[in-house]
Amino acid sequence: MAGTLIAAFGGFASFNVTLSAMPAYAVRSGAGPSGAGVLTATLMAATLVVQPFTPRLFARLGRRYSLALSGVLLALPCLLLPAATTMSTLAGLVAVRGLGFGIFVVAGVTFTAELFPPGRRGRAIGWYGAVVGVAGVLGAPLGIALARQEAYGLAFALAAGTAALVAAGSFGLRRGTEPSHRAGPRSGRSWTLRGTWRSLRPMTGPLFVEVASTTAYGVVFTFLPLTASAAPEALLAAQASTVLARLGAGWLIDRYGGRRVLVPAVVVTTLGTAAGAASHETALLLIGTALFGAGFGAVQSATLVLVMEAADDSPAGLGVAGVAWNVAFDGGTGVGSLAGGPLLSVGGPSLLFPATAAVLAVFLLVDFLTVRPRHSKNDDPAREA
Repeated sequence: MAGTLIAAFGGFASFNVTLSAMPAYAVRSGAGPSGAGVLTATLMAATLVVQPFTPRLFARLGRRYSLALSGVLLALPCLLLPAATTMSTLAGLVAVRGLGFGIFVVAGVTFTAELFPPGRRGRAIGWYGAVVGVAGVLGAPLGIALARQEAYGLAFALAAGTAALVAAGSFGLRRGTEPSHRAGPRSGRSWTLRGTWRSLRPMTGPLFVEVASTTAYGVVFTFLPLTASAAPEALLAAQASTVLARLGAGWLIDRYGGRRVLVPAVVVTTLGTAAGAASHETALLLIGTALFGAGFGAVQSATLVLVMEAADDSPAGLGVAGVAWNVAFDGGTGVGSLAGGPLLSVGGPSLLFPATAAVLAVFLLVDFLTVRPRHSKNDDPAREA
């Protein structure tokens, strides 16, 4: 698992540096808040496009070379970003990074899940998530700080260097893990529309909650740097609490089941999202973003474990679950960053953050009313371990 964790740190450090630096870079280029959102949405759109094809890629190239390819696609565009000044050029480079990020994130969660049985999967995913969180603790505030100093060249160089760790970490994977014919269907012929829907249907509740939570994530991390002077400290608080929550949630999930962790985690995330409206109240903002990070980290672990459980632990099912969860994560992030710009322009932070929190609360209610009864017999994987 060491290679996966090294790659996870490098890829998400690179992602967070650019995610937090690009909004200001876009505004400086004359694109405005909406343009900043468009760049994040472009990244997520490219990520979404490539993710359904990742099982075939893993089967063709194997895990090592698939993960290495993702690192190259993440790193190389960063070297060209300082010379890009138009929105079309920026969007093109960001899209290439999105392709690499799409391969990278599916590989991380799928390979981690395959290494551990269900009774230990919560803790394994918790450790993976904690490393991701540490990368965010370091990357997000650093990206904002460098952007405020207009040190964009240094920010993009750091993003390229950390992305290179993905390629380095890929060769820490055991040779026995490739080629990865078990990770999913070998060709498009193996996936029929009806068969894919049958696989996805038991996952829909956790996936909807995942979309809503990452919509909030896209809003908070794209627009808080533009609305709050204490954004570096606030995002640091969010990332630090995410690390602790991912570790703690993993233990709780293995002991009590993902469903019992998910509901309170979403409630906490909702409260933390709404607190983003307090952009000029530093103490309240810091408390709110710490709550957001704690809830968000637990939601990520809980939804991923629930989705993996719904896949019935078959190799092909885990491949579908890994793709579906990452599509939900990246789709939600893209929606939040794209829709948040117009809302911010119309009503400012007092509209943007409470409206996002309301969406999250509605999706929790939908999940609670429609999915819980269907899964009530399987809520507690610890009983089966």
